[in-house]
Amino acid sequence: MDGNKKTPIFPTRESAKAWVSYTVSREKMEQLQCHVKQYAWGKYGEESEVARLFADGHDNFQIDNNTPYAELWMGTHPDGPAQLKKCSTRLSTYLAKHPSLLTNNNSAKNIHLPFIMKVMSIRTTLSLQVHPTKEQARRLHELDPINYPDRNHKPELAYALTRFELLCGFRPAREILKNLQTFPSFRLLFGGDTYAKPLEDSILEEKKMGVVNQESRKCLENCFRFMMDPDRSDVHNLVSKLLLELDNGLRGAIEEGTVEVIRKMSVDFPNDIGIFSPLFLNHMILEPGQCCYYAAEELHAYLSGECVECVGCSNNTIRAAMTPKYIDRDALCSVLNYKMTEQKDYLVPEMKLTPCVDMYAPDCKDFQLHRIRVGTDHTSKEMLMPTLDCASILVVVSGKGTIEEATQENQLIGKYEVKRGDIFYIPPKHNIRFLDCSEALEGYRTFSYEMGPDHDTRLVTPVSKNTINEKMLKLEADMEAPTTVVNKTPTAVVKV
Repeated sequence: MDGNKKTPIFPTRESAKAWVSYTVSREKMEQLQCHVKQYAWGKYGEESEVARLFADGHDNFQIDNNTPYAELWMGTHPDGPAQLKKCSTRLSTYLAKHPSLLTNNNSAKNIHLPFIMKVMSIRTTLSLQVHPTKEQARRLHELDPINYPDRNHKPELAYALTRFELLCGFRPAREILKNLQTFPSFRLLFGGDTYAKPLEDSILEEKKMGVVNQESRKCLENCFRFMMDPDRSDVHNLVSKLLLELDNGLRGAIEEGTVEVIRKMSVDFPNDIGIFSPLFLNHMILEPGQCCYYAAEELHAYLSGECVECVGCSNNTIRAAMTPKYIDRDALCSVLNYKMTEQKDYLVPEMKLTPCVDMYAPDCKDFQLHRIRVGTDHTSKEMLMPTLDCASILVVVSGKGTIEEATQENQLIGKYEVKRGDIFYIPPKHNIRFLDCSEALEGYRTFSYEMGPDHDTRLVTPVSKNTINEKMLKLEADMEAPTTVVNKTPTAVVKV
């Protein structure tokens, strides 16, 4: 290195490996200070696991019971960047100064992880939305960098901490057909004889032939585009008819729990077209410990509960309904894949790695999730965590214990007391072992072997300082409060 201590330019991959090995051996785990998002759909005050967990891990933070605490962000994304607790340096800046084979970019000022890990506390429905693929995101960013501020995709995984409800993906064709045949209001919403009937006929033909063809998906797209017509004036009447149909006992392919979701949506989002979404989207209910994953092009909305979420390092969102934010109907209708899918296809199975670690591994390179459960009676060998060749972030959600950190040569380099609320960055190839757990400990560790996106050229827009009407916050639950929290000091949110 020269006198300015710049990372050297490597002439060969072998010299790069040697430098990375030297650098990694000097790194240690770093405790992080992270961000809380105060979106209005979050649970209030002490009711929010996000608030309680953040308070347990961040000194001097005080919970305000009149404030919604929706998401705890753990990652490098510019909208909520983690900082090293010891010096307030951004994690992305730290990574640029401590390269690995996956993040080596000698000219970058910031290196981003390919994922964001979150904890979410949901009081009321989020917007109905979809995320683009990488190719779609690049195209959207070029056309509209204000509403699509980066070029990355945003696959998502949700692990239920409590009973967790969401809408995810179009229902199986037989269920959509049954609902079209049961609810006249829904059939009219989908275009009646002009658009809904061809969909019905196509599904019946598929059932008769015993095969799935592309015709039904094209017919579903036609129905969806008709539904999303911004000039239609019948939504108010159709919503009233739907609620009356439900009151009269019509159920079709939906269960009582879904009926309650529709009724709640009609209160939270009066006369919104999204009130019909449970009739054509899967209503999934995850019990604690269950996990689901959906990639780009899948329409979805979280309804209630608390979860650990892993997402790609992006904030690109195309919204459809139940939001005061920008709705890009053309992009929305073009991005959706219109697959009609069974609920079970979205579930991610649990894989036992060790007595203390279970893995949730979706078909996605941007993130994998480890659930860590260490009891007070586990042996030292059982408490050794899998060694990863990539960077990771760990959050402790319950318990107390000690972590022992060693290099890949098993040289002990650190020992840390850990408790609920603590969040750590773990460098690649480090051996991590839990010791002396005085209380049974549970944590979640997210990692990826992919390179993260470049956000240094990302376009950002200053925050509007207009006062947000409290009634709007309550009714239009996807609205964001104008502050984000890092420890005690509020800072301006960058809205993009």
